[in-house]
Amino acid sequence: MTQQRVALVTGCGKPDGMGQAIARRLASQGTAVVVTDLQPAGVPNRQQEDRSAGWGGVDALVADITAAGGTAASALGDVSVEADADRMVAEAVQRFGRLDVLVNNAAAPQGPDRADVADVPVEVFDRVVAVNLRGPWLMCRAAVPVMRAQRSGRIVNISSMAGLTAAPFSGPYSASKAGVIGLTRALAMDLGPWGITVNALCPGLVGTSRAFLSAAPDVDEAALMQQRGRSIPVGRVGLPEDVAAAVAFLASEEAGYVTAQAIPIDGGGMSPFPLRRPDPVGSDGAGR
Repeated sequence: MTQQRVALVTGCGKPDGMGQAIARRLASQGTAVVVTDLQPAGVPNRQQEDRSAGWGGVDALVADITAAGGTAASALGDVSVEADADRMVAEAVQRFGRLDVLVNNAAAPQGPDRADVADVPVEVFDRVVAVNLRGPWLMCRAAVPVMRAQRSGRIVNISSMAGLTAAPFSGPYSASKAGVIGLTRALAMDLGPWGITVNALCPGLVGTSRAFLSAAPDVDEAALMQQRGRSIPVGRVGLPEDVAAAVAFLASEEAGYVTAQAIPIDGGGMSPFPLRRPDPVGSDGAGR
């Protein structure tokens, strides 16, 4: 009888985040998931308080997955703390007996790091790098011995398009996400002989609470996302489910020949051409 595969996904506390979408997708495919975050409902971003109203965090996510027929458990911890990383992995293995998939999705909240280099406090830079880069390293460090003993495993690190191309006023974030890509490629070389693949996904603009840096209560989120989507070749911003679908493939047994990759999930937004998204409907309405 084939054993149920087990995944640990960090950064799952937000109701609209990529973490919860990833966990739901993996669970829907029969994988037992351990969902984690620093706090039950995640660390708030500027818009997060409004979106989290009435949300029960990782425990609510576990309840949702279980109600849908899946298998899930939760754990709390700081990915940037060695003891917490070790404990979360140990809890997953103790609960389900193995660990097949690690998804490093947790990220430092945005805000004071999005500023000119001269205006970012050193402690803010340190915290962004601690969560976004040290965190994945520590989680991998804890999970790898388990996967090596199994002689198989899938590690998916959530980087960012900012790690590939950088973004204005995002020095700490871009640096940390570029570091994740370097870590991914190095670990892929080290772990391949044990049947462990390591890949990074680089989302572009995804319509979660992280996309809104303004705390203004009157921001029309839908209109803003529609406007931003016009400059993307596919004509829309990304959804958490878009990222989850890519994770599901990289986490699958079928992805055993894909490793050391940093894959854009951005609707073609990184492409420099065309400079303007073509209108798919011609002046005569017939399309072109």
